Amino acid sequence: MSTVYQPIVIEESEQLLIGLVESKFFEDYEITDLTFARQYILEIMNEKYISGLLGEETEELFTEEEFTKMLQEIVAGTVLHELKEGGYLNSYEDENTEEQFFLTEMGKEYTKNMKKEYLLILFFFYLLKVNISFMLFYLFF
Repeated sequence: MSTVYQPIVIEESEQLLIGLVESKFFEDYEITDLTFARQYILEIMNEKYISGLLGEETEELFTEEEFTKMLQEIVAGTVLHELKEGGYLNSYEDENTEEQFFLTEMGKEYTKNMKKEYLLILFFFYLLKVNISFMLFYLFF
C-alpha cells in the first residue's frame, strides 16, 4: 500500500527537489536518478506536516544539522538504490521494519575481483564504524 500525501507535502517536496537540482547538488554527486531522493524528501516533508511544522510561517523548516543529515542520507540512499537496481545488493525488512542490505551473488563476485587495497580500505572503514552505505559508495564509485 502506498502513502497518499497531502498537496502541501507534495508541493513543498517538489520545491525542495527543484532547489537541489538548481543548486547542482545532484550533479555534484553524479546522481541522475532522482527516484530515491524524491521519495525520501516526501517522507521527510510528510513527517514535518504531521508534526505541524509544514505550512506554518516559520523561519526555517530544517535546522542546519537536519538539512545536512538529509543531504547525506539522500546521497547514501541513492547509492544503495542504484546498487540494488544494478543487482549488486538486495534487501529485506527486519523485525523493526528497517531495511537491511546484503550483497547478491553478483555483488560478491564483484568484491572478489577487487584489489587488495580496496579490501583494506573497507576493513579500515569497518574499524572506524563508518556507515555501510558510505563504504559501498567508496567501493563502487
